[in-house]
Order: sequence, then structure tokens, then C-alpha cells
Amino acid sequence: MTKKRKEHEVESIWGEKVDQIVREIETAQSQKVPLEEILKKTCTYLKQEPCLTIHVIEALARIPSPETAQLLTEMMAKAEEKQVIKSIKRTLYKLRQKGVRWEKKAQKDKHILRPPKPAEPQGYLGAIDSTGSRIIVTARSQPLRGLLVILSIVNDLEGIQEFNLKEFSKKGFKEFVKSSLSSADFPIVDTPGAYCIHLLKEASSLHQRLSKPLPRGYHDAEREFKDIAWDYPAPIIYQYIKEDEVGDRPHLLKESVNLHKIMPFSTWHLANQVVEKYSASITEAQQSKIVLRPDQKEARLNAIYRDALEELFPEEKRFLWKRRLEEMAYILLKTGKEEEAKQTLSAAVDLNNPFSPIDPNPFIWNLLLKSIYILIEGDYEEKEKEKKTSLIVTP
Repeated sequence: MTKKRKEHEVESIWGEKVDQIVREIETAQSQKVPLEEILKKTCTYLKQEPCLTIHVIEALARIPSPETAQLLTEMMAKAEEKQVIKSIKRTLYKLRQKGVRWEKKAQKDKHILRPPKPAEPQGYLGAIDSTGSRIIVTARSQPLRGLLVILSIVNDLEGIQEFNLKEFSKKGFKEFVKSSLSSADFPIVDTPGAYCIHLLKEASSLHQRLSKPLPRGYHDAEREFKDIAWDYPAPIIYQYIKEDEVGDRPHLLKESVNLHKIMPFSTWHLANQVVEKYSASITEAQQSKIVLRPDQKEARLNAIYRDALEELFPEEKRFLWKRRLEEMAYILLKTGKEEEAKQTLSAAVDLNNPFSPIDPNPFIWNLLLKSIYILIEGDYEEKEKEKKTSLIVTP
């Protein structure tokens, strides 16, 4: 696919989203929804997709009504970027040319020495590894200073593994993210800072449930970011892909087995000590001196796999892997892998239900088999190495 075609597809997607937002605003106005609610909903959309802001503002010229003008006026009062303010003024001018008239609200006196409003934090999320660990970075601009940055590694079984609160210059932080955190195999993607804080709070709650002391500096960070809250459902992927978009498409679930061919899923496996019991049973069945027909041998192996699936993935573990897949779907989406993101989310949604005895979750089934055979192959290689060593004649 050429670069020009990709850009055209991206523009087409943004155009559809802009049209959807404008239609919702127009419908809300016709239903006499209060201005405050329309403003809040619109700001929510634009906070999730900042790149749509100016496009939506310009598109509002299609709704020539006093309500639209009031909405734009309120948006301008909240705006800080010069380009956004200019765009709002241009759209208000177009509405005035179309004969729209509206009442201008008197601005309240502003205190000259009013403290500046704290900046919204930036956020970055890393891919999850096979142990459930990931990098979470949150940065916030400080008046007359650089950035206050939380650097953390969290684990969904252990809580906060590493935690640092540091100051960076804006340039230094940008270089740090690019050179020290992100890689082709484990990318770092930009994410709303409020969501990163939400994930960090989840990890701290787990940390405390495990009766572990919070790391040094955590309470300082908590105070600095106390005004930040994530007001939407988690995980964040559902802000972009709805559950029913993947739940009713069986081919996505079936194709999720192929996710193990891409990073980081290709490195995901269950810990050796977890599958050791089953790999031993498989090895024993394969080396058994009892003569079995091929179908009998296959049935015996399948029985071991099914027992492993049932014992290793009770409801609690199923939901743990569900959340990992949901979070990874967002990472894939942000790195341009939309189809893989949908396959991942499809596998996650399927984990809401117990495994089918006939056709279990393809992603988890493949994860189990892969983990068992990694251990079996490792044991075989170790034994072969021992054999070669024993054949060496020492002088």
C-alpha cells in the first residue's frame, strides 16, 4: 500500500469521525439537550482524539444556530492553543455571515495573579511481556520548570516493580522516550496521562493488597497528580473499538491463533514451573511402551491438554489474561495494526465465558500448547547435551 493511499484512508477515517461528532451535536441541539452536557460530551471526544479538534470546529459551521455559536464560545473560553482559538473565531465569523445571532455572555473579572491551571499530563504505555509486566510513564509540565515524570514498571500479579519520580527538560524527556524506552519489538505508545495514572493506582492497590510497602516517592507523586482522574470505563481500548464490533465476528476469534506469530505475543508463554507437570505427562505418553493406535494416542494427549486448560485457567486467571489482551489491543491499534487489535480484543471478549470443551479460545489454547512444547524441547536439548558431554573421553 502506497503512502498516498494510507494517508487517504486515514483522512477518510477522521472524516467519518468528524461527521459522527457533528451529527451527535446537531441531534442533541434538536432534542434541547443542555449546552453544558453537549460541551462536556464534545470535549470528551476531542480529548480522546486531539487531532480532530480543528476539523470538528470547522465542521460546526454546517449547523448555523445560536446554540452552535454558544457552544463554540464556551469551547474558546476553555481553549489554550492559539490555533484552536483562531479556528473557533473563523467558524464564529462564518456563522455570523450566515445570519446567526447570539447573546454574548459578560466575562467575569480575572484575577491578574491567578495561579496558572495545571497542565494535563502526557502518558506513555509499553507492551506487556509474558509475565504481565509493562512500562508506564506519566509526565506533567511544571510552571517555570521542566517536566515532572513518573517512570514505573508495573506487574498485574505483583503490583509496582520499579518506581522513580524525576525531572526532565522537555527536549531531554523526548529523547529519553525515543532512545531508552521504545523499541521495535516492545513499542511505547502515547496515551492519555489520566489513564496512565489510573493504571498506576490499580497497581498500587494490588501492591497494598499483597501487604507490600509502596515504593519511595509514590506518595509524593500521588500529591502532584491528585487532581487527575480517569472518568471513563477501563480498559481504554473500548473507547476506540466497541465490544459488539468484535463479539459477533467469529473469524476474528479464529484468526487470533495467528497473533502468536507477531511481537510481543511470540514471546508470551506460561512459566516452566506452571506447565512442568503437563509436559512430563506428554513426554511419558509419547515415549510409552504400550502400543496405542494413532487415534488412541491423540485422545490421550488431548485429555492431558484439556486437563491443563481447565486447571491452569480458572475464572480468576481467565480474567487476568482477558485484561492483558485488552491492554495489548490498544497498543496494537496505536501502532497501526488495527486488524490484529480486533483479533486480540475478540480473544479477550471470548474469555468472558468458560472455555468450550470442543473449541476452546484459540489464542489461549495455542499459548498452552506452545508453553508445554517449549519446555519439552528444552528438556530434550538438555539431555542431548548431557549425552554428548558423557561421550567425551578425558585424558
